[in-house]
Amino acid sequence: MITALRNATIVTVDSNDTVLANGTIVFADGVITAVLPAGEQLTKVADITKVADITIDLHGAIVMPGLINAHTHLAMTLFRGFADDRNLQDFLDRLLPNEARVMSEAHVRIGARLAFAESLRSGCTSALDMYWHPAAASAEANAARFRLQTGPLFIGFDGPDNTPFEQRIKAARASGPHEWVVAHGTYTMDPTQLGVVGELVNEWDAKFHIHASETAEEVNGAMSQHGKTPIELLEDAGLLRPGTVLAHAVVLTDDEISRIAETGTAVAHCPASNMKLASGFCRVTDLHSAGVIVGLGTDGPSSSNDLDMFAAMRCAALIHKGNQLDPTVLPANAVLRMATIDGARALGIDHLVGSLQVGKRADLIVLDANSPSLTPSYDPISTIVYAASRADVVDVWVDGERVVNNRELTTIDLQQAIADAHAEADILRLSAGD
Repeated sequence: MITALRNATIVTVDSNDTVLANGTIVFADGVITAVLPAGEQLTKVADITKVADITIDLHGAIVMPGLINAHTHLAMTLFRGFADDRNLQDFLDRLLPNEARVMSEAHVRIGARLAFAESLRSGCTSALDMYWHPAAASAEANAARFRLQTGPLFIGFDGPDNTPFEQRIKAARASGPHEWVVAHGTYTMDPTQLGVVGELVNEWDAKFHIHASETAEEVNGAMSQHGKTPIELLEDAGLLRPGTVLAHAVVLTDDEISRIAETGTAVAHCPASNMKLASGFCRVTDLHSAGVIVGLGTDGPSSSNDLDMFAAMRCAALIHKGNQLDPTVLPANAVLRMATIDGARALGIDHLVGSLQVGKRADLIVLDANSPSLTPSYDPISTIVYAASRADVVDVWVDGERVVNNRELTTIDLQQAIADAHAEADILRLSAGD
């Protein structure tokens, strides 16, 4: 299939943040084959559209890369609103025992399917997920045509899936090697366990994801118990390295920021969750100044309540200006890059996605040309970050397949996904006594 989108405002997110007015983007077999400005090679555009299977006139609508969620817990859609208005520890104290009451592969499939429906309709096409039964989530991602990054999850105790740490290691080795290895946190694992996971990561040359330094309480607890911060514990385990993504990284010293930068470690910034849990403000501008790759995440829909990357962009753009009393910090183009190409770099998939360039996979979204909230648009990048919402997403392609067509999902039965989620929530209410 050859698809040509004409008369588009193409926000490429290339190295120059190029925006093309009235441009044409063409993709075939899942790959972008042409990105053409209005005045260039008009005959070529005509030739392309003659042979295209589908030609769509977008009437000036914004076309942009699919958004990339750099940290989330997708199947926790089923715990949305279950533990609100609590700090992180109180949130976990309510969540973990109730997860254990309902946890199964079927539970994860239902929650993940709902999450992919929400994400795709919100213009998010890729995510780095940390949750139980990752193979179940991956199967649902394949069916939904969602670009999921995940792997076996480690925690120091049995966890809600009732699996001891040693058994997790054996199962991972039996099914590995894996592209990703995921660990919950330094406060739920001891240094020996972190070291074992570090050996696995190095043996497979895998990418690695973990919560790190999310709150002052977490850092103080690590210092009290081990005499080291979470970042120092991770470095001891050989887990500060290229391919590692630290979720949150709110409480960092200057030296730790330097070490994160020097080791090529990336950070996933989750501003909405950090504010809702009153965890603090990640030092994003300092991380950027040090050269750290910073992606943007929603965190799980149980702690931030949604998977809305447009909301995450606006939140990130605004809170740091207010917190630092400087309207110039984190300008719109920097925030958009965090949600697209920088997220792709953090996840190690920037050769595939994150920008609209020839040779990359056709993961892209179209915003509503007739949306009153996007009219007028003097600067499309600012429009995306400061004005657009997930309600403006009209069409979504992943790997060149149209997974959202005029706001309708094509790969997920939405009504069935919602019905299944309601049924699972009823089970949770009964088991929790709510």
